[in-house]
Amino acid sequence: LPGPATLVLKSKLGLTCEVGAIQENVKKNRYKDVLPYDQSRVVLSLPVADCDSDYINASFIQGATKNRSYIASQGPLSSTVTDFWRMIWQYDVKVIVMACREVEMGKKKCQRYWTPLHQSAAFGPFTVCNVSKDTRSVVQYHFLSWPDHDVPSEAQGVLSLLELARTTQGTHTSPLLVHCSAGCGRTGVICALDYIHDLLVTKQIAADFSIMKVVLELRKQRTTAVQTKVGEAAMNDTYAVVNKSPSPSSHHYDNNLGEAALYSTIKPRAKRAAMPIHTASANEMDGERCASLGNDDFHLTSGEQERGGRSETDGFNCRVQKPRGPRDLPAGWRQL
Repeated sequence: LPGPATLVLKSKLGLTCEVGAIQENVKKNRYKDVLPYDQSRVVLSLPVADCDSDYINASFIQGATKNRSYIASQGPLSSTVTDFWRMIWQYDVKVIVMACREVEMGKKKCQRYWTPLHQSAAFGPFTVCNVSKDTRSVVQYHFLSWPDHDVPSEAQGVLSLLELARTTQGTHTSPLLVHCSAGCGRTGVICALDYIHDLLVTKQIAADFSIMKVVLELRKQRTTAVQTKVGEAAMNDTYAVVNKSPSPSSHHYDNNLGEAALYSTIKPRAKRAAMPIHTASANEMDGERCASLGNDDFHLTSGEQERGGRSETDGFNCRVQKPRGPRDLPAGWRQL
């Protein structure tokens, strides 16, 4: 759920998520707690048959320069792929950056909206193929080395990805479409890194520059952008051009093409043996600690701590009787 900082930001700026919470739109959200702000959501106006809704879980983000902007979007669902392509067509998107895999940790994270090489696929009125009567070139960069709820093992891959995206975008003024699964964590980091790059290139880095300020600026436009502290740390490392040494990944993916399915191995914690519980009667206590409790060899050690009228140690509770009635008040308190 959104953290305290996000809730304060929403309240302070009057940001709302009413459209995404409408009953007919709820099913279009991949995650019920990640909704676009009404003030910056992408509005669909391109009509298609049997679909006149203007809603998609995506947000506009203004870049560091006038001609730079982003669309931060959730990964499309099977029921929203047509809307995803409506958005691409309507806003003349040229470059797509995908930061997640179709399946991660055994869970569906994004519906495939593209087509294998030399094949075609229809998504509503849109046909994705090699040649068509009315065509547009869309370049998708699919980054496969970014684990969910984590960061890549080194920064150079992300920097190279952004450089390729910028080169392909060229002077095209349409928004750069960036998405992962929810469209906030990994998506937010990519938008923030590219935002900072433009600040550097245009020499807008001030003496009081703060990466957190950039993150907050993005969060005003897309809920929970840069979702975790790990993502923020990755941005700091990348901004400082400190490439992390490669380390073996603890994540396994199950949609590697041409490879056997791999799943994460989860080992249950070893269950601790249940400790016997013994409640001692009042006559078993010597005023300071419990002595041996018969033939069961249950002993209470000297590490006991008296709390709230009972003695607790090693899983055993020695209950004592409650005092009978209130104590007499001090004489001074009874004086008028």
